[in-house]
Amino acid sequence: MSEEIKKLIEKFLTRTISEEDKNKLLNAYQEKRISEKQLDGYYAQKWSDAAQFPSQKAEESRQETWNRIRASILPRAFAFQRVRQKWVAVAGIAAVAIILFALGYSLRLSPTHSTKELVVTVENGQKANVQLPDGSQVSLNSASELRYPSDFGKKKRIVKLKGEAYFDVETNPKRPFIVQTRSNLQIRALGTKFNVKSYPDDAQTTSTLIEGTIEVSNPDASEILTPGEQIQYHTVEGTFNKSTVDNVEEAIFWMTNQFVFSGETLENIAKILERSYNVTISFASPEIKEIQYSGKIKNNSIENVLNLITVVSPLQYTMTESHITFSKK
Repeated sequence: MSEEIKKLIEKFLTRTISEEDKNKLLNAYQEKRISEKQLDGYYAQKWSDAAQFPSQKAEESRQETWNRIRASILPRAFAFQRVRQKWVAVAGIAAVAIILFALGYSLRLSPTHSTKELVVTVENGQKANVQLPDGSQVSLNSASELRYPSDFGKKKRIVKLKGEAYFDVETNPKRPFIVQTRSNLQIRALGTKFNVKSYPDDAQTTSTLIEGTIEVSNPDASEILTPGEQIQYHTVEGTFNKSTVDNVEEAIFWMTNQFVFSGETLENIAKILERSYNVTISFASPEIKEIQYSGKIKNNSIENVLNLITVVSPLQYTMTESHITFSKK
């Protein structure tokens, strides 16, 4: 990274950057004069230098920096091109790297009629954390997409979800937080924590409430959830099934790289593995898909998961690059 670029970054951090210099910073990224590797090293050092601050002050500094990025640099970058990067485990001032790269996901501005949408897309094998303009936090699982309007929070708080996400919603009684999924299903909340799983190729959409209260509804029916409850909406039948969960934390084990299965078919498990590890899975015979599994697996490697599955069943697997085939022993 050139000294000129470093000076531009320093100006941004100290709030002395001009509009002209902001454009120079954006142009440097577009012309590929700043690499991911250079940013990682530079901001890791910056955070190391700042680590002497008390944790609360460091967090305030990180939040302040992020808000300034959102208001200044990010809208410009989104309007020009889609950006992506593998997740970088650097906190605090290192968050400035978001100026030029989206961590673990891609971001873009998408014109939709008269309103522009921000689109966050997470690819297979990736996860991402997003802070919405109202302060609500969203954790996105692999193969997921979140859409929200550029004026989010000013009049309404509505997001659209494909895939799986955990929401930690800021309280605002005047503006309910609404998650829209497929089949005209929506989850309405004020201030709460909940998980939503709604992949296009799944047979149901599942919502699990951790804290607070949510209303899950479609044009024909609605259900109110209290903490510890889970609801499944079966898209084909158009029916709801509400139940109490013994361990509500299991719904968000995916955030800590764990799998929990309860009578899950291998066909459904295969979908989860494909999203989580960016692999493809096939079966030597159709009946293999219906074998069921229960248990908890730490998601530390695809080989470990496959070995555990085959140890407790009459199956074996072969793996060629990123393709896996299950067959009978």
